[in-house]
Amino acid sequence: MSPVAWPAMDRLLSAHVAELRRTLAVRVVYSDMDGTMLGRGGSFIHGPDGLLTDEPAAVLLAAAERGVEIVPATGRSLRGLLGDARILGLQTVIAEMGALIAYDVGREVITNLGAYPGGEEAPVAYMERTGAVALLFDAFAGRVEHHTPWAAWREYTHLLRGLVDTVEADRVLQEGGFEWLTLQDNGLLSRGYLGLEAGTVHAYHLLPRGMDKGSAVALDMTRRGYAHEEVIAVGDAIADLSMAAHVGALILVGDAVAADRGLAEAAERIPNVYVSSRPGNLGWCDVLRSLVLDASASSS
Repeated sequence: MSPVAWPAMDRLLSAHVAELRRTLAVRVVYSDMDGTMLGRGGSFIHGPDGLLTDEPAAVLLAAAERGVEIVPATGRSLRGLLGDARILGLQTVIAEMGALIAYDVGREVITNLGAYPGGEEAPVAYMERTGAVALLFDAFAGRVEHHTPWAAWREYTHLLRGLVDTVEADRVLQEGGFEWLTLQDNGLLSRGYLGLEAGTVHAYHLLPRGMDKGSAVALDMTRRGYAHEEVIAVGDAIADLSMAAHVGALILVGDAVAADRGLAEAAERIPNVYVSSRPGNLGWCDVLRSLVLDASASSS
């Protein structure tokens, strides 16, 4: 799928590979998972069309051979994500939209809680107990619900699905006394829910302000001494745009941009955001080949 909704077609990654290779020396790739690193159904061995492919595995292996680290930066809970990391041979993960950074496959975990005011109580329980979730559900009745079953086993963000205006949701939260909370758009879902057609329903995370993928990336870069030009990010949603300010380049996969005009318009305002020509995890493969693998080969 070509990125038809992308307002400025000169932002295609393929048109900027040469200049990015001159300015980047990539050591780390922060990557969203669902719809980005993973294909249909969250599978690493299926493409966005559901067909089997060995491309992602080959690219991941080649990156490992060159010493380039892939760090998932995802809305997934840490409990499941650590198992994914072990299977894929990854050491560091960013879970629950930046709330947690786990090193050495979970042997060290640090938190990144932003403006959370609830002390030792888990943010998910605190949001529920203080009425923030009920407030949103009442304000957008029939338009938002928990994204079951994936909403379970979470401690830091409420995972929701539906179709709401996040600006309006933030206004509702602020007027209700929850100015420390925000609703983040984490991209389109492939299935229909709440009577809405497939391809129109979004995943959302209700979370404290300042808790996002970008702040987690910045924290990890500082702790491990990575420079701006040594890191890139790959994603598929508005929530991923927070990483752009901290990395050398953020690349969005083509089908996400084509399907979501709001994402396309928001991304165009950020100068170091580009879009892949191919969709989903095939676009993810193109990013790594263009900026990591081929770049490494040409510089050696």
